[in-house]
Amino acid sequence: MSQLLNPCVNLKVLDMNLCGNMRSSELASLFTHNLQMCKSLEYLDICETPFSVHSMATALMIMPELQYLDISDTEADDELLFVISNCNTNLKYISLTRCINVSDAGIELLVEKCKQLETISISDCPYIDNHAFIEEHNIRIEVEGEDGFESLSDD
Repeated sequence: MSQLLNPCVNLKVLDMNLCGNMRSSELASLFTHNLQMCKSLEYLDICETPFSVHSMATALMIMPELQYLDISDTEADDELLFVISNCNTNLKYISLTRCINVSDAGIELLVEKCKQLETISISDCPYIDNHAFIEEHNIRIEVEGEDGFESLSDD
């Protein structure tokens, strides 16, 4: 896969949703061997992948232009949100749906440092309760309902 993406120096969107057969080491290698591609990437979906927090962090550290990130159903935790809050400050949207290792502490750091953030999707995250803090920063909260995603925030 690394060779496939090598010529994609201006790639903006990469959807790896459900790439369950790819190992964490392959993810880290894919991005570290394609640094030019990572610098231009604005949209990354690695939802429902088995990647470790370390591999995701390694990849995200080299994506300064990232605006959309879906890491739903992954091992994401507050440590990863720390990396995101320091390296992906252009982020406008993040989906953390069913990221059971994420807590209010990680969300607060993300909200404080990612000033462009507009929407956070946090369905089924048992350690995230402080919706008021998110809303105080004018960030829309999405949760999964019976008819798809809906906003908890007033529009």
